[in-house]
Amino acid sequence: MSRFCFSGGGKGGNRTARTIGLALMAAGLLILLLSVPSWLWASLVGILLVSVGFLVWRFG
Repeated sequence: MSRFCFSGGGKGGNRTARTIGLALMAAGLLILLLSVPSWLWASLVGILLVSVGFLVWRFG
């Protein structure tokens, strides 16, 4: 085994962090789907939630 080998390769991470990440991504997608195109702030919040959710899900 290499010393750079991570346990599970990110697939068996913290279950709570994965759940929070998925919830943030779902909330962001919901905001993106329901926001009117003229609502720039809602679109930005949705994109931010999806991005943060992905980072928490992947690296949490």
